[in-house]
Amino acid sequence: MPGSDGRPASSLGVPSSPTSEHSSKLQAKGSTLASSSDPAKSSARRSEMIAEVLMPERKRRAETLKAADTVFVVTHSQGTPVSAMLIERLMELDLVEPRRQRIGMLAMAGISHGPLPYLKDNVVIKYIESEAARELFELMDPSSPQSQRYVGALSTILHKGVRLICIGSWVDEVVPLYSAIIQGVSHPNVYRAMYVDAHHYLDDFLTNLIVFALRLRNMGIYDHDLLTHLSEVVAGSLWGHSGHSTIYAEPAVYKLSLKWLLYSTSSVPLSASTLVPAVALGLPAGHQHAEASASGLQIHMSYRPFNAAERLNPFFIPWIMRTLWDEPEIRQNEGLRVELHRLIALFDKWSPETKAGKELKYRLEPVRAAL
Repeated sequence: MPGSDGRPASSLGVPSSPTSEHSSKLQAKGSTLASSSDPAKSSARRSEMIAEVLMPERKRRAETLKAADTVFVVTHSQGTPVSAMLIERLMELDLVEPRRQRIGMLAMAGISHGPLPYLKDNVVIKYIESEAARELFELMDPSSPQSQRYVGALSTILHKGVRLICIGSWVDEVVPLYSAIIQGVSHPNVYRAMYVDAHHYLDDFLTNLIVFALRLRNMGIYDHDLLTHLSEVVAGSLWGHSGHSTIYAEPAVYKLSLKWLLYSTSSVPLSASTLVPAVALGLPAGHQHAEASASGLQIHMSYRPFNAAERLNPFFIPWIMRTLWDEPEIRQNEGLRVELHRLIALFDKWSPETKAGKELKYRLEPVRAAL
């Protein structure tokens, strides 16, 4: 369970009995927990964890991995690129094999396209934080060795059938939403979600717009980078927000990821797998995973690199919304059409309090008038 803040794995919010809703109980002797919170650079952390598994005195760990029915990797923040490279290496060593095991990775507030850009000039980051923290900013550049290594690992593990769930956090003061949900990557084994704590939750236009955009991505429909442009609106501040940390204390985050791991159909099926209806996962009936073929056809990852350091033009947002309104895949889906019309009603009632929210409403006013 690679993380970044030094908390022991036992203090995370993993449900004590994730199978309780199915009248079964996971016995302690039936599971093995391995954790890491070393603040070293990504490649060093991966090597350290592999060495831990291969040490003669830790031989049981390697045997446990090989014999496991399910391998569930839980990661937070910097641990996300580390975990992708770790799983790739475990596959190379034949310690895990997606065709005979269910392998899943939960990425909570993962730094996939770098941290919030403005943090690069923060005094604390520049002069006090470790080299490992500064290394994360290199993920903002898709041409950097760190980015290419990470994207290569993601491509390998997704191609081989690993299920990945990426969950961003509302008012995250470190990681932008587009980074947490790996916006540049597309693959049917990736599921995206958003965590909003009770204190910040509102059933308003902005919340529902982000949920709508995430649903589009989960259905394999291009959101025209709407989530990238909305990331700044839901970003937190170093002074007063703790969204980056609160996410891993929420049991519902782990329960959702376990549903994705256990109930979804991978693009590379297990040798004796069966299809599970989408409703078991709480997904729309048309979700691309629900009807996945059991032919064993491997699907390659699609990657659209973007430089997170480049300033976004906020006036793209109205054009994106207008494009989505006319998108054939949305207009032909009754459920999405209903959501889109509800968004219009919510927009009329929306009274944002933040500066970013007020600017967003101002820019969308012409689109609303046209519709």
